Amino acid sequence: MNFTKTIIFFFAIIFFNSNLLAEQITPKKYLSIRTSVANLRMGPSYSHPIAYVYEKKNMPVEVIDEFEVWRKVKDYQGDTGWVHLSQLSRKRSLLTTKDGIVLYKKSTIYSEPIIKIGKSEAVVIKKCIPNWCLVEIQKYKGWIQTEHVWGLENKEIIN
Repeated sequence: MNFTKTIIFFFAIIFFNSNLLAEQITPKKYLSIRTSVANLRMGPSYSHPIAYVYEKKNMPVEVIDEFEVWRKVKDYQGDTGWVHLSQLSRKRSLLTTKDGIVLYKKSTIYSEPIIKIGKSEAVVIKKCIPNWCLVEIQKYKGWIQTEHVWGLENKEIIN
């Protein structure tokens, strides 16, 4: 009887520790707003009241929970709520957190500058290497440093 309890005890320790480890190394999941108007609701259904309306297409959001076709998201300001899956896109994007971010022709500050991007602009990611992302905004395409953007893990690589 004691042997069975001991085996169950060790199994429980291994199981719970592996779950904790898996939670710690699970990367954040970012999506973007698919449409120019998307409702952030207080709960996961159309009957819940609208807490906020996003009016920026391609704005990145972090998925923090899921329920059926609803995703609980957190935005760059830390606001949370539920968005229907139809209003979200897997297209990765970034939000600038500083005014005057320079878009460069190549992934170096010694490259030719293309334009300056204002604060709170949503840019679509094409590719990321540590500290730099190739992005597209309006008709421009170029590289930005990832120091002052939201929607990307530290040194995340995207191909």
